[in-house]
Amino acid sequence: MLTAREQAWHPCNIVFLLVYFLMEIKARILPIEQKASDGSIFPRKVLIDYLESDTYKHRIATRTCLGSITHGNRDQKTNKYSLVPAVDQMLLNMMITHYVSKMFIEGDWLCGTLVLLPVEPFESTHIGDWIKMIRGLVMSGIELPVSAVVVGEWQKDVCTKIYDIPGVDFTLDPGFKKAGLVLRPDKTFSRKR
Repeated sequence: MLTAREQAWHPCNIVFLLVYFLMEIKARILPIEQKASDGSIFPRKVLIDYLESDTYKHRIATRTCLGSITHGNRDQKTNKYSLVPAVDQMLLNMMITHYVSKMFIEGDWLCGTLVLLPVEPFESTHIGDWIKMIRGLVMSGIELPVSAVVVGEWQKDVCTKIYDIPGVDFTLDPGFKKAGLVLRPDKTFSRKR
């Protein structure tokens, strides 16, 4: 049995505290050369080309690779303002909860760092409530799945060019298995309740 002090300084607890205060969380976004639930495949070269593009560099520099809680906020079918593009629905619905600060290749995945927005500017709004909920889930060790919004060109099911990745959303229905937050490198860890 660990003492209260040992529990507080346990490496896993420190990781959770850093995530809470820094609000940065690693995520696996797109696997390389694996089929999505819709059949899409992203070759390594296409992902690397996107990471070297001016579009990617601009998105990261301006923090406009934004995310929400579900792709539903980008759905043109639910667009109550007919002239507004689907990608702007998050702005109208006030559902932005995070942004992507960087993307990188790690092994067979396109990964990224998601930065949760601070609660304080959104206190007493539903955005603040969503951010608190996500923080609470993360603090509980829940590795939420994610799904990327990709604007690209495909030949059959293979992506041949990515023009843009305007966002990465939390969803319980990701296009790729294992796409999601990475909170614990060692999956054997479990906190006692």
